[in-house]
Amino acid sequence: MLDRYHTTSIGPDEEALSAAFLKCGDLMKARGCTVMGLAVHTKNNLDGVVRSVFGEDVVRVLDRDNRLDLKGIVIQLITEKIQIRRLEGPVLAAFIDSKKMDKIVARCGVTDIVFVPWAAEEHVGYLKTYPDSREIFRSPRFDALLAESRSH
Repeated sequence: MLDRYHTTSIGPDEEALSAAFLKCGDLMKARGCTVMGLAVHTKNNLDGVVRSVFGEDVVRVLDRDNRLDLKGIVIQLITEKIQIRRLEGPVLAAFIDSKKMDKIVARCGVTDIVFVPWAAEEHVGYLKTYPDSREIFRSPRFDALLAESRSH
């Protein structure tokens, strides 16, 4: 069974994506893995917050080769169209629809899922489906939005 983690965040949250990436690094060390997946809907999703967190060079190589070997650590790009049979390590599911997540990240060998939602509804839906998922980061923006919606 997969271990699942999530950020409590919405929208293009660089802090949440950075926390998720760091969590994947910790999970790789703990499990002795050298590969992690980065799951996004399409390559277009590499622009914006993913580019600012991972860096221009990393995104350019992922966009071109779908894979990056960085000093013995491999980041494998996964999208709805880019599928791989086996990935032994964690997957960072960045801003993907939680309903499509199983299709995108259903690989042999995946050890963990670290989910970063885009919309509040995706966060709620993910937690309904995976109530055992552990929170690794909580955005102050999420709490502010929640408080604002309750006051209306």
